[in-house]
Amino acid sequence: MSFQSIDAVRLVDPVLTQLAQGYRNAEGVASFIAPAVPMTSRAGRTMVFGKDAFANLDLYRAPGALIQRVTTSYTTRSFALRQEAIGWEVTEEAALEARTNAGQIDLRRFAVNDAALKLMQSWEVQVAKEVLNPAAYEASCVGAAAGADAWDKPTSDTEMQIDAAKEAVREQIGVYPNKMVLSPQAYNAARRNKRIREYAQRGVIINEKVLAEIWGLDEVRVAARLSLNPVTGKLENIYNNCALLFYQTETSTDGLTPRESANYANAGFAYTYTLNGTPISTPERFDMERRVFRGDILVERNVELVGLGETGQVGSGYLFTTVVA
Repeated sequence: MSFQSIDAVRLVDPVLTQLAQGYRNAEGVASFIAPAVPMTSRAGRTMVFGKDAFANLDLYRAPGALIQRVTTSYTTRSFALRQEAIGWEVTEEAALEARTNAGQIDLRRFAVNDAALKLMQSWEVQVAKEVLNPAAYEASCVGAAAGADAWDKPTSDTEMQIDAAKEAVREQIGVYPNKMVLSPQAYNAARRNKRIREYAQRGVIINEKVLAEIWGLDEVRVAARLSLNPVTGKLENIYNNCALLFYQTETSTDGLTPRESANYANAGFAYTYTLNGTPISTPERFDMERRVFRGDILVERNVELVGLGETGQVGSGYLFTTVVA
């Protein structure tokens, strides 16, 4: 009686899966805005932030009186994960040439990383589409820096604008936003802003860290990634002439792997719900007919804007739809 080897029956390749999960995308902001959290099921309901935490209770107690008790309650919303899959392949000839030439390139590793890059690029665009939709926000959490307030104008006071945006968020969720994403245009305009230049000491290079200190934020990041426009064939900014201010307690995962400690029941702006154990990479297989090595990477996830405001729209973030004239 013959038995199949473990490699023959294995559905997931641990080496390639580790390569896929270990991929890092330093330029992306999707995981900064919406850190990954693990989910045990593909669909269900999760807790969302509510206003009950701000209830003003009279908790004074007279001797012998009953202790007041609070019934824990919460609001839920449904979620459903979506599967994304991408396949990679390397011809036998290309793999052999890469192995034996002067560079000695491991095309197997390169192909997995390239597939992971494409998965993250797709996710960057999807997250941007969700968070840049003005209709998703509370009315007080959307604005534009136009006219004399545009950040590239000498009369613009970015600190005053951001302070006002902070208050708009605080009035919705009870805490100040602590992080910000800038489009390339917003970042360059802020660096050259007259008031910011006057505030900074001579010789100081104004970067994301300095801007975070000036604006009283924990962290500022620039959304520098580009996306290929399939119609024009040109590279375009994923985040264009905009700025996003938001509250997030979690640090960025900067990759595909979920962060176990993330808490998706607080007022955090957004999270990427990711199925436990994904992404996964299938075992490499060889197509005898075409003489190519092949493999697949799969991930199941969805972005959820969970920091809701007074009317059920997003209240834990403020979207500047325009910042440069």
